[in-house]
Amino acid sequence: MTTQPASRPAYKIPAHLGAAAHAALDADRAARDQLGRAMLVTTAAAVRDILTGHEPDAPFDASAVELVEGGGGSLFPTGRYWTLAGVERTFTDTVGLAEAGNGIHGMSEWTAYLDYSNRNVWGPLCAELPGRDRRLAWALDLLRAAALPLDDPGARKPGEMVEVMVCANDRDRYAAVVDPDDQRNGHVRPWFDLDTVRRIAATTQADAAQYGHGSVDTVHVMEGAVDGTAHAVVMVVCWMYLGGEKREQAVEVLQPNADGRYAVGGHDWQWYALDGHLNPQIPFRP
Repeated sequence: MTTQPASRPAYKIPAHLGAAAHAALDADRAARDQLGRAMLVTTAAAVRDILTGHEPDAPFDASAVELVEGGGGSLFPTGRYWTLAGVERTFTDTVGLAEAGNGIHGMSEWTAYLDYSNRNVWGPLCAELPGRDRRLAWALDLLRAAALPLDDPGARKPGEMVEVMVCANDRDRYAAVVDPDDQRNGHVRPWFDLDTVRRIAATTQADAAQYGHGSVDTVHVMEGAVDGTAHAVVMVVCWMYLGGEKREQAVEVLQPNADGRYAVGGHDWQWYALDGHLNPQIPFRP
């Protein structure tokens, strides 16, 4: 029996799989955290509605409510709560059996979304209580829950730049700002201030002198004054393009952004961000 080797790979994996997978995981975590915040605020609102008969402006007195973990890790109300003075009460004591039962049933629809997946959101707002029928029990701080922002206070706005150290050759590191959403296969597009561009220019020109211009794109900063106003022109020369079909693309004049920064190399140089220990972050996640 003769086994014939495969003439081609059975299938191909996209090159950007890693970046796409991490982006999907980050989006999933962010969505679960936001759901947790929304359900905590909704839980505080539900307690208020139960105690006031759905009159939002009516006075009521509640600082914490008991929640127990169900079999799937979701939280459910028991009807026990505490006043601002720390007095323990139940919904039944305050509004009667029928109203309490209806309120707990409706409230459970919201608290069920508080579970293991967003425990990092609700856990810090809860104090553990003695277990109920071998189930974990918690006292949720309603004052803190009601004050939670519905959106992640640390969330970055789309297009917002963050400061980071970057590298493209495992040797030279530079401070830059990047848009974490602007990545290609996990590599970032850094924007440098003019002083840093001068350093990059000096390094690339020294490398070209040592290793040959055919293997190094060089950066050049030309400076002068027009009518007493200082100006700088930043150029990148791709020496490999000279004399070939891409000769018209061999010299690129970089335009600064509104902050006077230059995107030297863009994605083509495969810049990658560094973490606090100067290890590569590919893809970059702030």
